[in-house]
Amino acid sequence: MENLAVSLPPQLACSRSQRLLNGINFQLGHGEMLGLVGDSGSGKSTLLRALARLIEPDDGRVLLFGRDWDEFTPRLYRRKVCLLSQVPVALPGTVEDNLGYVFHLHRNLPRVDPRHLLMEVNLPPHLLTQNAETMSVGEKQRLALARALAMQPQVLLLDEPTSALDETNAVQVLDLLTAICSRKGLSAILATHIREHLRIAHRKLLLSDGEVTENE
Repeated sequence: MENLAVSLPPQLACSRSQRLLNGINFQLGHGEMLGLVGDSGSGKSTLLRALARLIEPDDGRVLLFGRDWDEFTPRLYRRKVCLLSQVPVALPGTVEDNLGYVFHLHRNLPRVDPRHLLMEVNLPPHLLTQNAETMSVGEKQRLALARALAMQPQVLLLDEPTSALDETNAVQVLDLLTAICSRKGLSAILATHIREHLRIAHRKLLLSDGEVTENE
């Protein structure tokens, strides 16, 4: 990522255009877990949404394994770079319906046994017939991760993935993410305001007022 900048559009700002991110530069290595830490409002979610191409930056560029992101269609790019939001979303229907939606959206993807996808995120296969909207928050977070894995991503963008979980479930999800990224060789960015959760990161960035103030 080189000199990424994002501004609040003038029509949404109080007066003139307001800069949300300014001159963000960093590299994410293959198989690396990068911790992104900062207080609420520091720009963590904005940065991840920009990296997922849900927000178009004012300036800068992103290279995905040596290729400019403009070389990819938005759909293909978002399959390779998957964002998991703070609040996990369960789509209407069963758990199996939720997993099948991925293959309906990306028809060129090779189909994967839904039971295998659940086992990858430590959910029992018998949940396939359950109404996804009745799952616990922790189960929904794992289901969202299973949907992401079905797309065979190269990068996971994890926006406070444990914010809605109690400490026990948070530890389990963090350990699960570590194991999956290690096993599959996935790169990931973990945004969090809880410094203890950075234990799973190989390196961390400190974001403050839309700028990187520490890189270690």
